[in-house]
Amino acid sequence: MRIALVAPYFYPVTGGREQTVLYLAEGLAKKGHHVCVFTTNRTLSGGKVKPGSEDWAFSVHRIKSAYVAFRVEFPLEIPSLKDFDVVHIISTDDIFTFCFLLHAKVLRKPILVTAFVPFAMLKHPRKILRPFLLFFEILFIVSMRFANAVQVMNDIDLRITKRFAEKLEMIPDGIPDRYFVEKPSINFREKYKLMDKEIILFVNRIHPLKGPQLLIRAMPIILKEDPNTIAVLIGPDPKGYGIELEKLADKLGIFDKVLLRGFVSEEEKIAAYDAADVVVIPSIGEFTEGFSIVLSEAWARGKTVVVTPSRALRSRVKPGTGYISDYSPESLAKSILQALESPTSPPKVYSWEEVTAQFEALYTRIIHEA
Repeated sequence: MRIALVAPYFYPVTGGREQTVLYLAEGLAKKGHHVCVFTTNRTLSGGKVKPGSEDWAFSVHRIKSAYVAFRVEFPLEIPSLKDFDVVHIISTDDIFTFCFLLHAKVLRKPILVTAFVPFAMLKHPRKILRPFLLFFEILFIVSMRFANAVQVMNDIDLRITKRFAEKLEMIPDGIPDRYFVEKPSINFREKYKLMDKEIILFVNRIHPLKGPQLLIRAMPIILKEDPNTIAVLIGPDPKGYGIELEKLADKLGIFDKVLLRGFVSEEEKIAAYDAADVVVIPSIGEFTEGFSIVLSEAWARGKTVVVTPSRALRSRVKPGTGYISDYSPESLAKSILQALESPTSPPKVYSWEEVTAQFEALYTRIIHEA
């Protein structure tokens, strides 16, 4: 098959969606398909991407785009998609991808659309943004109507999307094989002198919407019950929010009970999962998590998780597979203490090889039905 993957951003821009595009493109190319990623030449903040070597097993076409605001980038050209068998629009909430969807529709190409947390942006914590974000939800509805099939990643999105699309498929994100098999050479506890500690691990971007401040505010409550705990935070910190977190920890008198490590290698991240007693995903808001790769990674390493009720998190964490708190430090602390006392069993998570096979079958089906 000749497959066009259309996404607003791509590596070296990093994030959950960008990772989805990368691993899906690699998996499809490995299966012998001709894959081209169509993306902007921009970063999320409008800067120009400096990709370096494009040494991929698939093609990448970076389109010159006029940046107006986040999610509002207009392609200055749209290469013809007439030679592709299927067009996969990954993200319905961006002007760039919507322009490609219209082009594919005019060409009568089979179209698959991936929808992320539909209508969740209408619950954005900054209420002043909600009227603006309504526009993107309208794009979502139109995209559903134009697509031959729609893919979602969790059962809540599935129920919502049923109102707008007839052909629906729930396909989760995958994770690399190494998360199932790797035995890290790093002993995380020894490296950071945590041999006698109970580790509460946060792995995510260091950003207020990912909720690291909520974990730090919960720590004094946890430490009263279990003084042997320590919060370890791992993840990129592009805007220096870690400094604010350190100030907060110092203000709460728990500076020595919080360890911020910033960005680490994949091997060290896996070692941190293995060392953790509990993995916490305290994301803030309905729209913050479209799937949560961190959740899958933690489960692949056999970890007990504590999450907030962000949509993808509460849809995936079922009774017996983890704990769900609310967005208060008190509730998060209570759930973490429960998790430390009573670990849970993780459900099955999928590798990218398994997920790629599901997409391959879906592409074949919508091509034949178009």
